[in-house]
Amino acid sequence: MALLEIRDLHTSFFTDAGEVKAVNGLSLDLEYGKVLGIVGESGSGKSVTAYSIMQILAPTGKIVSGSIKFDGQELIGLSEKEMRKIRGQRISIIFQDVQTPPGTECISYISDWNL
Repeated sequence: MALLEIRDLHTSFFTDAGEVKAVNGLSLDLEYGKVLGIVGESGSGKSVTAYSIMQILAPTGKIVSGSIKFDGQELIGLSEKEMRKIRGQRISIIFQDVQTPPGTECISYISDWNL
């Protein structure tokens, strides 16, 4: 069993102009103890994938279909309260514009959270 399993993820944003498909059919596994980098052009869905995993999409965003399992637990459909517990204790996100103390390396920032 993988730590993170994503199957056929479809995430869209719904605007006055219609549906914008941001992630269209993504599947991946992240094994325990491994590191995964998601690389792509601007607008290719990297951030939306992370936001989908964390369940922090903008109000116009919606996971249309698919499955996201973290440590065997399906995340899609969990209540906000349940997701807050997972976000606060099991998984986290470091945003691109994070403000860390000067001279702090990203790995130190992560280690301080005991992840």
